[in-house]
Amino acid sequence: MEWAIVLGAIILALLIVGWVFKLIKNTVKTILLVAFLFTALYVLWGIGPADLWEQLQQWLGLGQP
Repeated sequence: MEWAIVLGAIILALLIVGWVFKLIKNTVKTILLVAFLFTALYVLWGIGPADLWEQLQQWLGLGQP
């Protein structure tokens, strides 16, 4: 009976570790994609972070009229 508990704990630990690695991998992918898009906007069209922030505020209705 003890070996079943140990086996179950090992399987559960492996599942949790696998989930954490997937989460980290997806987070890094998203960060790299966003950085690439920001860089492309800046290099190709000269759109900087301030321009993006102003547009976002206008869409959300937080900007000045």
